[in-house]
Amino acid sequence: MSRKPSFRLDTAACAGPPPQFQARFDSQDSPDAPDIWRTLVRPYVDLQIEASAQPFRGEMSGTHLGDSLISRSTCSATMRHRRTPLDVRRSQIDHLLIQLFLDGGTQGAYGKHQVNIRAGAIGLLDLGQTMDSRTTSFSTITLTVPRDRLPTALRDRKLHGALLDPAQGATRLLASHLSQLMQHASSLTRAAMSASVNAGLMLLSGSLSATADDEHDGQARQVVRDGMHRLVRRHIERHLDSDQLSPETIAAAMGISRSGLYRLFLSEGGVQAYVQGRRLDKCFDELLLATGNRIGIAELAYRYGFSSESAFSRAFRQRFAASPREVRSHARRAWDDESAGIHSHTDAIMIQSWLADIRRPVTAPDPAR
Repeated sequence: MSRKPSFRLDTAACAGPPPQFQARFDSQDSPDAPDIWRTLVRPYVDLQIEASAQPFRGEMSGTHLGDSLISRSTCSATMRHRRTPLDVRRSQIDHLLIQLFLDGGTQGAYGKHQVNIRAGAIGLLDLGQTMDSRTTSFSTITLTVPRDRLPTALRDRKLHGALLDPAQGATRLLASHLSQLMQHASSLTRAAMSASVNAGLMLLSGSLSATADDEHDGQARQVVRDGMHRLVRRHIERHLDSDQLSPETIAAAMGISRSGLYRLFLSEGGVQAYVQGRRLDKCFDELLLATGNRIGIAELAYRYGFSSESAFSRAFRQRFAASPREVRSHARRAWDDESAGIHSHTDAIMIQSWLADIRRPVTAPDPAR
């Protein structure tokens, strides 16, 4: 009995805008799977797959974003990628690949540059240049952009073989954008596609512009700062009740300096003031809702990093113009009042979210929302 080939195009995904593709490969089910993979990537590179006792397995998927492409590739094999001067002339493909390595890596020559790209890093491949590299089993997300789409600040740079360090916050921000774009590209409108590609290029420009000082790079750096601010806030929210949350641990986790972290939160009085404010907000929520009846104020204070109940009460009153006991007493009366109209946990969660929104300081709109 013949086995069903594992290579296939997902025709359901291809139907309707934006165009999508998905292909799976398994040499145990389809012996020509490696040849099919080689054929599909041939417009970009010449591929030599190293012999192995293990079966060849891989997957490609992607979404067309107008003139650009966001794609993900995963493969179990070790292979050599080559692009010769003749390939460059023949292919008539003049694009930049912004490639995030989720797993695996590649090592070799991108033009005259020796590269060693590892998991977490982002490498740039200019298809107008030569390359010769060896790639181990890998998983990548790649944004492919035509050269004429690049901002002037990027066109003037030597991008081929550039490597963005995964320890840097700007790299993590760009990696997060690529991952989110890959996940949600299929639901984007045409206008949103263009905006998402532009955002990726702006983040790339910002991450490469540490020594530049022109107007465009200044805008790019602002985009990076705003994006990093969002990432740091998310990190803080996930660790509000951790006794390890501090400027030092936040800076280390996000790959930025203490001074850089302070500058990000300058308008909030510094990162320590921001963290304390968010912890007080969480305490307010717990005291205002039913959960506040089941925990002592001292316990709540220690849970969110305050050294004593008195220090907590002073900070709480300064922020909300009421003591923790006054807030909890008011909440108990409200919960006992049938006219409050709160009869379910769902209602409570909705009110908690509403309270968080109305207490949040007014800031510029967050593009991530």
